[in-house]
Amino acid sequence: MKTEFCRVNTKDGLRLDGLLFSPEGEAEAVVLHLHGRAGNFYANGFLDAMAKNYTACGFALLSVNTRGHDHIADFRVGNTQEIKRIDQAFEIFEECVFDIGVWVDFLKQKGYQKIILQGHSQGAAKLVYFLNEAPCSKIAAMVLMSPADAPGLLRKYQPEAFARNLALAQELVQQGRGDELLPEKIRDWYYVSAKTYVNQMGGARTDIFPIFDNGDFSRLESVDIPALAFYGGNEDTLVHSARKDLEIIASRLKNQKSKTLIIPGADHTYFEKEETVAQTIADWVAGLDKGR
Repeated sequence: MKTEFCRVNTKDGLRLDGLLFSPEGEAEAVVLHLHGRAGNFYANGFLDAMAKNYTACGFALLSVNTRGHDHIADFRVGNTQEIKRIDQAFEIFEECVFDIGVWVDFLKQKGYQKIILQGHSQGAAKLVYFLNEAPCSKIAAMVLMSPADAPGLLRKYQPEAFARNLALAQELVQQGRGDELLPEKIRDWYYVSAKTYVNQMGGARTDIFPIFDNGDFSRLESVDIPALAFYGGNEDTLVHSARKDLEIIASRLKNQKSKTLIIPGADHTYFEKEETVAQTIADWVAGLDKGR
């Protein structure tokens, strides 16, 4: 297995980093992995298992940062000394198109003929949005790892906090104070700016998987490439249950080669189930050309 550290500059000037794992021989196919909220291209343990299993099957893995990586992060603007602070706390969802787009272009320039988009949690929502906004003929399939309904989770489990934070965030944005952080942690986990809360929790445009209210799935339904979608059986980011949430997602997948499954005993990051997840994806990707 070969490894290569990669850097790109997005259309709006942000420098992003990633790591490419390649088999020793030539590879026509590559999986582009997108992390979830506040994640990054290296932290999740399942990436080690994926690098091993994917390259053993003859295709590459590119794990990358987006502008939403980590809780607080500074970005170089191009090749200058200028710094811009974004991260998950200040991210605008629709700008994911710039991030995914530049990595897809990078892989096309590398000569890969087949690209599989793989997204974990919020990364799954981003890749579906990207495929609606900037479709590419070289993208052959998508892997939806624990696709999350972030607004739905808040509305179901913390409805009072959701309403309170949305009202405050909207007020701050109207006052021109959208970059201010909301005073309380969201889901007792992360701080977020007012503008980002309104952007990601305040409307249907960025709610790609509206499982809670069985809402508008038109963006997912419009993607006709094969999809592999799964949840861990013990996730804490489920609206109903792994079975029911997956059934709702499965009913919206249009390609006949799509597949859904549950990883028994796995949590949201597949702790101690990393090998199972990696091998499952590798087998599915390898089987696409064989009609399985």
